[in-house]
Amino acid sequence: MSTTTLPVDTPSDPVEPIDPVAGAAAVAPLLAEQRPLGESRRRLTDATVAALADAGQLRTWVPRRFGGLETDTPSVIDATARISAADPAAGWVTMILSCADFLVGMLEQRAQQEVWSSGPDTSVCAVFNPSSTSERVPGGWRVRGRWMPASGCRHASWALLGVPLADDPKAAGATTRASVLIPMSELTVTASWNAIGMRATGSDTLETADAFVPQHRVLRLAPALEGRSPGSYGASWRHRSPLMPTLSVHMMAVYLGMAASALDVVLAAAGSKPLTFTTYSRAAESGGVQTAVAKAALTIDAMWALAHHAAREVDWWARTGTRPSTADRARVRGWTGHVAAQCREAVDQLVSCYGASAFAETNPLQATVRDMHAASRHAVANPITGTEIYGRALLGVEPSIATLI
Repeated sequence: MSTTTLPVDTPSDPVEPIDPVAGAAAVAPLLAEQRPLGESRRRLTDATVAALADAGQLRTWVPRRFGGLETDTPSVIDATARISAADPAAGWVTMILSCADFLVGMLEQRAQQEVWSSGPDTSVCAVFNPSSTSERVPGGWRVRGRWMPASGCRHASWALLGVPLADDPKAAGATTRASVLIPMSELTVTASWNAIGMRATGSDTLETADAFVPQHRVLRLAPALEGRSPGSYGASWRHRSPLMPTLSVHMMAVYLGMAASALDVVLAAAGSKPLTFTTYSRAAESGGVQTAVAKAALTIDAMWALAHHAAREVDWWARTGTRPSTADRARVRGWTGHVAAQCREAVDQLVSCYGASAFAETNPLQATVRDMHAASRHAVANPITGTEIYGRALLGVEPSIATLI
């Protein structure tokens, strides 16, 4: 493994202790209750968002100096998985907003102050796709574009948006890919999220015809991918981990939560639900069901272990100031696709055990199936591209097919 060691800072001052894992467990019943209403509205309910804030879910990766928790990644995974088990859309939005907090923590101190001066639960949404144009002007950039899907944008005060920085002086005339921070007050939100899965994420479209972005609100992605950024030399270790491995490991939590939820539903029903057109009065008595449930549970257990291993590795890089190689980062990208695919397969197997009634509109399994099949096709978690990225890195084949590794 090729690495470079960076300086390690002293720990930050402690803040009011909040256990995000315990908080997630405490609000899970409310989130499950609000889930159908969020689906019908195609955005999380105000009660859900308030519960997430009260449980500390919107400040896990906010710097401590602004009242955040700077939570370790394994704990973030456990908390987000519990949220996702109760409501996958709430888990997804939590993941997106938390990852955006992580990115803001990589920006210059001035930008961080602008975002969190009003409190650590101030939310930021993020869209990486650079469907925009930019123009260099004194003091910063003029940006125009449309970005979608912007999950959680209805609950955010700021947005981090992908932009190509044309004629960037720091790139010797080349075009640099970046994320720029823009207040939601300067963006137009258009309802456009009409997917059958993850309905309540409110992943609508953001647009601006002309927004000025000062230099201190620009995050160039090339150094951030390696864990280098203006904010990475601040007061904490948390914001020195590499960008994409940190974000993709957090994404694993949503798939794990959905798979765990499906397992719980099937196990609860198997003790009393008959196996239709067989002599089994209880599905739990069937050897076929026993084997299928065990295989699904073992798969979920294995993916939990892999996610925690990845989370510990990401945190080790950050805590020790170790800069991972491209191959190291590609491995985590491959793991993310594998976790998504395996969790989806486990859910499908469990639904087959449950039977066709899983697709009744009143059955929570049908919503989990829709959410799993939608979320596991996200570009970052796509196992087809993820395995190719990892395979090329293993074999030393250049160039990579992706820049976000």
